[in-house]
Amino acid sequence: MRLFRSLASRFTLASLLVLPAVLGLSGYMLDQAFQRSLTSAEKNRLSSQMYMLLGSIDISDGQPKLSQELHDPGFSRPGSGLYAWIFTPEGMQWQSPSVLFPTPSDLKPERINAGKEHFQDRIGDLGRVFSLSFDVEWESSDGNLPVRLIIWHDSTVWDAELRSYRQQLGQWLGSLGVFIILAQLLIMRWGLQPLKRLKSDIDKLRESPDEQLPGNYPSEIIPVTQSLNQVLANQTQQSERYKNTLNDLAHSLKTPLAVISGFAQQDPELEKKLADPLRRMDEIVSHQLSRASLGAKVNINRSINLRQLCKRLIAALGKVYDRDEKDFSLLIPADCLIQGEEADFMELMGNLLDNACKYGRRQVFVDAEEMDGQWVIRVEDDGPGVAGNQRQSILTRGQRADTANKGQGIGLAVAIDIVSAYSGSVEVGRSPILGGASFILTLPVQR
Repeated sequence: MRLFRSLASRFTLASLLVLPAVLGLSGYMLDQAFQRSLTSAEKNRLSSQMYMLLGSIDISDGQPKLSQELHDPGFSRPGSGLYAWIFTPEGMQWQSPSVLFPTPSDLKPERINAGKEHFQDRIGDLGRVFSLSFDVEWESSDGNLPVRLIIWHDSTVWDAELRSYRQQLGQWLGSLGVFIILAQLLIMRWGLQPLKRLKSDIDKLRESPDEQLPGNYPSEIIPVTQSLNQVLANQTQQSERYKNTLNDLAHSLKTPLAVISGFAQQDPELEKKLADPLRRMDEIVSHQLSRASLGAKVNINRSINLRQLCKRLIAALGKVYDRDEKDFSLLIPADCLIQGEEADFMELMGNLLDNACKYGRRQVFVDAEEMDGQWVIRVEDDGPGVAGNQRQSILTRGQRADTANKGQGIGLAVAIDIVSAYSGSVEVGRSPILGGASFILTLPVQR
């Protein structure tokens, strides 16, 4: 998937998957901790109420009674949510005025164990309540009296505090999530900056291929830059050796060719027989030198106005083919800019236009347009065209120039090499307008 080809997309996707899980788990743990804290605070509050209740009890006539009112007004206000009972083995002896409902039957103790305290969170007809019971044995003149004290408090306050906390917790975690995402974007931007700098430095090498990448990169990237520098150095050395070898070979061949041509001129009959083979050999040598030059250096950082370039070529070809009265149709936009070496595109378009003039009857059509990030250039003529079974063979990559398809000559092989050097492609078809050959060049747009 294209999404996973980007490091930034991978990091972002991982964060979008991990961050909600981490924040959700953190929120759950904090919520549980807060609930335990609220419950503990509730128990401590009931314990304080229990001690006040114990301090207010006296034994009179063998029964526990309140000697004074309780300090918390909730016990006296009906339906306040704070309730209290006093039980002995005989049954309930007292309940707070706040109790407006029948006393639950399960509150009556079956057995009272002095010193036992029991706290629980229970759900009943009143909803959720917190209950604290405490068993005590009261000493009196009539003997020891076992007593159980029970205090209830409903969860209204507890629930309100929990809702308030959850609301604040959601806001905190949401703000934290936004902060983490923004921080991560900044960190990711800062962390990937060396890669952007590496791309910029590599782009600069297109103008100066003999240079190398600097070494001021993070330690994780240095092995990559060192390997690239080694590849660049090897490529430069290899291209130089290749170019020198072909230059030596060309010079070595041109001298014997000149000698042979000189002898042939002394014999008109021999000159007529050798003229075409000698011209052919000279074209092959020139073509191989052109290939060596393309392989050594291609500069795509210069802009060429393709329309102006083609106008100059058409003007020159118009003089060459003046007798044929060629009719050129140039439909290339005035703002069509191609990145590359002008000499390369002069030779590329010159060869294609020359072939169109040479093998066309009268009309030549040239246009260019940008489609899907690529330049599409068409050169068409009204000649016999290229046979369908030959269209692919003349474009076969690596085909030797001396075996080029008859009728297209060495120029087509040069054109294919130039387009290949610019990572483009060539297609051959039939012109839908003129009916002859149609050569379609596709070149990537360099931004």
